[in-house]
Amino acid sequence: MCTMTRKIIVIVPFISLFCATLVQAEDEYHPFLTDKFNIDIGAFWPKTNFDMKVDGRSPGEEIDFDEVFNFKNYHTAASINFRWRFGKKWSFWAQGWDTSSSGKATLEEDIGWENVIFKSGSFVKGGIGVSVGRLFFGREFSLSPQHEFGMGAGLHWMELDTFIKGDVLINDGSIEFQRRSVSASFPLPNIGVWYMYSWSPKWVLQSRVDWLSASVGDYSGGLWDVQAGINYQAFRNVGFGLYYKAFILEVDVDKKSWHGNAELIQSGPVLTMTATW
Repeated sequence: MCTMTRKIIVIVPFISLFCATLVQAEDEYHPFLTDKFNIDIGAFWPKTNFDMKVDGRSPGEEIDFDEVFNFKNYHTAASINFRWRFGKKWSFWAQGWDTSSSGKATLEEDIGWENVIFKSGSFVKGGIGVSVGRLFFGREFSLSPQHEFGMGAGLHWMELDTFIKGDVLINDGSIEFQRRSVSASFPLPNIGVWYMYSWSPKWVLQSRVDWLSASVGDYSGGLWDVQAGINYQAFRNVGFGLYYKAFILEVDVDKKSWHGNAELIQSGPVLTMTATW
């Protein structure tokens, strides 16, 4: 057997193996479209806009917290997202994040809160805390190796708390230090859709929208929860995601402890590390 023939016999198996690997790679797409579990852990940097009103013995005034207390900077919040594929076309999602913002200001005008007035010229501090948990069940309606489209329903569980503390004007004209705060915890159901598109085994585009307007007990309002971005699968089970998120909430509260309303907008980038298996 000549030397050239020996070389061909040795090389052919390696060429066949290489071609098979290429074919297999072309048939594979991002693990988000195939794996049973995936989890994202990262940080959310939202810019917060928050307006609220508290009605007491006399109608309260709307307080623009981000303007009064200069909530202009982005704040870091922990973020987690989990997905479980159960059954052929069904998925369960769980997501959560927690943020807080506070600031100090010398009031340029009086602020009314229930039956007290925070006097113009007073030095006060104010803040808000927002915790959101999202539970969602979805069904895939269009699925291929490259893309996925689905719809479903779930709920957002929200906790809001806010406060102002500083000098207030009492009815007899005297001034003393006071602190006023309100808090609320409530669920709002929602419907939602999502879409994923993978153009290579390492890249996937993700987008989702949740929406609803409803009344639940002492609360009524609406929400939008929108997120879109890309994920890069650096290794078989580990990747990195970069998204932009916007969360919009409008709620009316009719409770003894808080009769009024609140409007909240949080928007900003989300950076995550992902695991799939």
